[in-house]
Amino acid sequence: MKKNILTAAFSLSLLLAPAVLTTALAAPTAVQVTASDSSGDLSYPALYTESSWMSLAVPLADLGGSVPSDLSLDAGALAVGTTITLDSVTQTGDMALLHVTVSRADTGISINQLATINVMSGGQVVATLSIPVLGAASSD
Repeated sequence: MKKNILTAAFSLSLLLAPAVLTTALAAPTAVQVTASDSSGDLSYPALYTESSWMSLAVPLADLGGSVPSDLSLDAGALAVGTTITLDSVTQTGDMALLHVTVSRADTGISINQLATINVMSGGQVVATLSIPVLGAASSD
């Protein structure tokens, strides 16, 4: 009886080991963040194009507990000509405010896209953020 229980436990551990390792070694998921005004007082569900007054509110815990001095952003594959540029970083309580400028080359084309933004320090990704980027098409 004991041998059967040990055999069953061992077999079960062999079956579960790949799932546990896959979960433990998987890449971190993107942190869903909110946008705010430059003071961090007002919250927005998205970044709006043609803005230089918005910030990404990121919990310090997601940046390793403090604000690295050499942060940069990689906004990845946004619509052609749309950029998110890091202007400065401030700390408010347990939050880091990443002050950004959001712009696009052609305001005649709308954008409604989920941005995946890598926050970089020392050439390494310290956090991956996710937030919608919105901009209406306008004509002259």
